[in-house]
Amino acid sequence: MLLLGSSTTGKHLSASCQQVIEEGFTNSTARVVVRSCLAQSQLYPIISGHLCNGVPICPSALNADMAMVVAQYIWNSLRPNTELPGINVSNLEVPRSLIVELPQRPPGQHLEMEAEANFDAMGGVVHCSWRSVRSDGTKIQDHAHCTVLFESKELWSQEWSKVAHMVRNSIKMLQEKAHRGSADLMQTGLAYKCFASFANYSPKYRAMEDVIFDGLEGYSSIVFKTLSEDYTAPFHLDNTCHLSGFLCNAHDMDGNVYISEGWQTWRCLRPDLIAEAHQVRLENYVLMQPREKGILQGDVYVLHDDEIIAVWGGIRFKRVSRKAIDILLPQPRKKKVHV
Repeated sequence: MLLLGSSTTGKHLSASCQQVIEEGFTNSTARVVVRSCLAQSQLYPIISGHLCNGVPICPSALNADMAMVVAQYIWNSLRPNTELPGINVSNLEVPRSLIVELPQRPPGQHLEMEAEANFDAMGGVVHCSWRSVRSDGTKIQDHAHCTVLFESKELWSQEWSKVAHMVRNSIKMLQEKAHRGSADLMQTGLAYKCFASFANYSPKYRAMEDVIFDGLEGYSSIVFKTLSEDYTAPFHLDNTCHLSGFLCNAHDMDGNVYISEGWQTWRCLRPDLIAEAHQVRLENYVLMQPREKGILQGDVYVLHDDEIIAVWGGIRFKRVSRKAIDILLPQPRKKKVHV
């Protein structure tokens, strides 16, 4: 198996954005292209521990992290010596998931993100798109896209303060229902077994502890399972929205599965807690609701010390029949063992 250390050529931003391949800046625009090898030693556990229908899929949380890393890099380049505003990773869609090869063979799979930014007096917008490429940069396939918006954290706080009481009240009611036996309570192992028929996560992805749910409404406590040497952000981002997918798939009794279609907004007041908080206890609350046919959507609230610190807004899941999933993501054939 190929397993690489950090890249030694080109500008390195993070384990998820290993090389800046191209960059260009004016006073108000920027274009940055980053490329990462999935076999890199810190990135490999992120892409190898996230299986759907037995198939390793590049997690959308990696897209979100790459977008935030490059957006911050662009802001610091165009607006040096100014405070970084809130980074809203909005309208993320993944029309074609990147299927990961396990184990990675030389020279490894490569994921490239192109970011184009425009700034004015009001702020900035960064359009991000992802594609798989060969090691020489030759494009293989487009995969995903999103728009990053630079926004006021103060306005986020004001918006969330209006719903904080409702969220805390809803959590309290679910906890009381669980105590009375009128809501379901699951702990880590059993909660992730509910995923297991479709989604299989490595231990570092299994951060939900107590899970309380009543239909499509749910609460979970979160304790990150990463280590100090891990590149934590993609694991932790994924951890903070697992509850939504759990509720959708636990709710279905007809043999279908719900797959993520992306989200409308990802906003976080405390990225320091999300990135480094393996000693910190967080909480989740979400109410998933039916939208158009076969779609469930909701806002996932992330809390710390009873305060909302982040929101996955408009996170969406689409109902797909098991038969269709087996066609879209055929399970790998088990190799015959010769005795």
